[in-house]
Amino acid sequence: MNQRHTTSLAIALSILCPALALAQPSGTTKSDVKAAEIPDAKYVDVVTEQGQHAAGLYITGPFAQLKGPEGVARTIKKAGLNAAVIDMKDGAGRVTYDTKIPILQEQRTPFIHDLPGYLRALKSKGIYTIARIVCFADPKLPARHPELAIQHSVRKNPWVSWGTGGTWLDPYNTKNHDMIVELAKEAAAAGFDEIQLDYIRFPVDDGIKYAEFPSKQADDARERWQVLLPLLARIDEAVKIPLGADVFGLTAFNFGDDTVLGQRLHEWTRHIEVFSPMLYLYAMRSWARGNDNRAFGLLYTGISQMRARVGPTPVIRPFVQAFVKSGDDVGTTFVSDEVRGAKSGGADGVLFWHPGSNYKMLFQGMNVEAKSLVPFDTTERSRARSEMWKRVSGSSQKTSVAGTKSDRDGAHTK
Repeated sequence: MNQRHTTSLAIALSILCPALALAQPSGTTKSDVKAAEIPDAKYVDVVTEQGQHAAGLYITGPFAQLKGPEGVARTIKKAGLNAAVIDMKDGAGRVTYDTKIPILQEQRTPFIHDLPGYLRALKSKGIYTIARIVCFADPKLPARHPELAIQHSVRKNPWVSWGTGGTWLDPYNTKNHDMIVELAKEAAAAGFDEIQLDYIRFPVDDGIKYAEFPSKQADDARERWQVLLPLLARIDEAVKIPLGADVFGLTAFNFGDDTVLGQRLHEWTRHIEVFSPMLYLYAMRSWARGNDNRAFGLLYTGISQMRARVGPTPVIRPFVQAFVKSGDDVGTTFVSDEVRGAKSGGADGVLFWHPGSNYKMLFQGMNVEAKSLVPFDTTERSRARSEMWKRVSGSSQKTSVAGTKSDRDGAHTK
């Protein structure tokens, strides 16, 4: 199973979070407010009303091919949801559509041959579409272009993560940034409603002690978040749809970037409209043992802490667990507990993750109670966003969130 950022998270949370397990959210500090509530007017994209309430499923390339857009839409609606996170470039390094990017031609595995048509079909069924782009974790490209990869300090070949089990592209190398920008541009051109960047970070597992970054200059004193922020700015400059990021669950609890992932969320709010912290109970088996309702506690605490840090305007839409691993304490209320925890903590929606898009457990757990919780009430946050977008656009006429393309383009002030 794809470890999906969890190895280092499990280690860190087992130490950090037992005391946070069922804690009340911390108060927002002055520095939090300053960072979160004063957006950079040059980089703001409107998240449509549907996007603000989106709740959906992760859809792999093979699943998208097998089911087709009609089958994918049926699967999503069967769970009472309305959004699809679709791989464009996945964790196996596969590009799932007919990309035109030269360096990725050998990684094309076009599960979706007519991507614009596929998206139109999903949208006709009321599905909100999100393009998932795996950024720096790539088990294929470094084999062909080792000069783009993080290198092993002893073996002098592409370094392999002890966490993901694969190679990584060097985040300092701007050629890698170029490729990611081009992927985002293709996603926007295909018609996606939103872009979701995954593995937009540095690796942090125990094997990092052997990692070298060939493109890092000897006098480069930047912190890691400062290496990634210009990439986010470039993507934001290049597209006119909302930009989202999958982030370590631990970032929900930490202000700053103590784990040196490069994910400093209060700085990222300049460019990221949607945050998806990955809050999976299976990665934290020792977390809050002995407490009742650990699934609710993890989601409630993580989301409420993150909300205190980023403020009301970014959309928070966590990835939650929709699979069972050996030893998991997953009962009949597990799914509804996750959803309730996310909602109570201040999330705007929720995304369910299964690495193979096998949602049997979700269908069993998405009972009447769980379905009744979706969509979440975001009235106060939607009002704050609308006011912010109105100020940024400079238009007295934009007093509410509209879902049209013209509204999205008009509010994207570069």
